[in-house]
Amino acid sequence: MNGALEHSDQPDPDAIKMFVGQIPRSWSEKELKELFEPYGAVYQINILRDRSQNPPQSKGCCFVTFYTRKAALEAQNALHNIKTLTGMHHPIQMKPADSEKSNAVEDRKLFIGMVSKKCNENDIRVMFSAFGQIEECRILRGPDGLSRGCAFVTFSTRAMAQNAIKAMHQSQTMEGCSSPIVVKFADTQKDKEQRRLQQQLAQQMQQLNNATTWGSLTGLGGLTPQYLALLQQATSSSNLGAFSGIQQMAAGNTANSSGMNSLTSLGTLQGLAGATMGLNNINALAGSVNSMAALNGGLGGAGLTNGTAGTMDALTQAYSGIQQYAAAALPTLYSQSLLQQQGAAGSQKEGPEGANLFIYHLPQEFGDQDILQMFMPFGNVVSAKVFIDKQTNLSKCFGFVSYDNPVSAQAAIQAMNGFQIGMKRLKVQLKRSKNDSKPY
Repeated sequence: MNGALEHSDQPDPDAIKMFVGQIPRSWSEKELKELFEPYGAVYQINILRDRSQNPPQSKGCCFVTFYTRKAALEAQNALHNIKTLTGMHHPIQMKPADSEKSNAVEDRKLFIGMVSKKCNENDIRVMFSAFGQIEECRILRGPDGLSRGCAFVTFSTRAMAQNAIKAMHQSQTMEGCSSPIVVKFADTQKDKEQRRLQQQLAQQMQQLNNATTWGSLTGLGGLTPQYLALLQQATSSSNLGAFSGIQQMAAGNTANSSGMNSLTSLGTLQGLAGATMGLNNINALAGSVNSMAALNGGLGGAGLTNGTAGTMDALTQAYSGIQQYAAAALPTLYSQSLLQQQGAAGSQKEGPEGANLFIYHLPQEFGDQDILQMFMPFGNVVSAKVFIDKQTNLSKCFGFVSYDNPVSAQAAIQAMNGFQIGMKRLKVQLKRSKNDSKPY
C-alpha cells in the first residue's frame, strides 16, 4: 500500500488514525517509524504522495496508526506544535484523521443535563436504549455519592447519538428539575482547551486595555510612548489650545473615515480625556506624564517636546491615538471593519518601514480576528493576518501585524514578545525590510 509499513495483526478497536503534517519531503516510512515508535508500536504508516510526478513525490504529510489509542494521544501531546523536524520551519501538526473521527468516542458521547436526582444509571439506560447500543452510562456524583443531576451516555455509533439528541433534547421536564432535559454532544478536550484559551485571552486583553486607556490613572504607567508623547504635547502650556483642536480634528477625521460618527463624537473624545485628567487639571499632571515618558525611553525622540516644532507630530500621534480609543471602545465592530477592508483588498497591506511585525508560536486555534484584537491596544493596526497551510487548511502558527507607525510596532514588541498564551510564548519581531533576504 503505497510503500506503507503494515502488520498482519490488527490494532485495538478504539485506535486512532492520525494525520501528520510538516514532515520533510525526503523522509521515507523508515524515518517516520523511528520518529513514532518511542510512543508505542506502529501498526501502519502511509505517506501522501503527489501522483502527478514520476516517480510520485511526498507531499510532506502522512497518516499513522498506532496499535493503541493511548500511544497515538501520547505522540500527539509530545509532537503537535512542539517538535520541529530538521529542515522544517514549523512544528509538526498532528491530529485525528477526518476519516477516523466519525467513530471516535468523543463523537459518540452525550451529555445529559437536567436529570432527576432520583434517577440511577439503569434508569438512564432504559431512557436511551431505544436509540441503539449503549457502551457506557455514568451519572455524575458529588463526594457524598449523591447525583448532581447530569450524566454521560456513550453510544456505539455517532448516528445513534444524533438520533437520541433529536428525540430527547428538551422533550420532557423531569421530577425536581426547573427546565426540560438537555441532551447534546459532550465537550471534547479540544473544546475545553479552546474555551480556556479564549477566557485567558479575554482576561489578558482586558488587562492590556486597562493599561492603555485614558480612563484609568493606575494604568498610565502602561501607556506606550505613542500616547505619552501626545500627553506631553497636551500638558505643555504652549499647546493647551492646540490640544482641543487636535480633539476636534481627530473626531471629525475618524468619523469620516470609519463611518462611526456616534461612536467617536467630540463629546465621547472629551469624555475619554476628561476621565483621566480633566482639562482644567491638565498642568497638574504634566510632571507625572513627563516622568512616565522618561521611564518609557524618552518617547523615542526628543523632537516631540520641542515646542511648536513638534506640533505636526503631535497631530499625527493624536489622530492615530483617537482611532485606537474608538477601537478600544468597540473592538469587535472595529476589527470586523478592518478585516472586511483587508479581505476586499485581496492582499496583505503593509505599514511604513519598521511598523510591520512577524508573530510566531501562535496557538493553533487563532485566526485573523484573534491576532488583531491582541495587537490593537498598541496602536492603529492597518492589517492582521494568520497564515494557513493550503494543503491541510491548518494554521501555520505564525502571522503578520502592520501598524501605521514604527512607535506602535516597538511598543507591541516590548509588551508581547515572550507573552505566554496557554503553553506557548509568543515571539514578536520586526519583519525584515524588502532589501533583506526573505525569512525562509
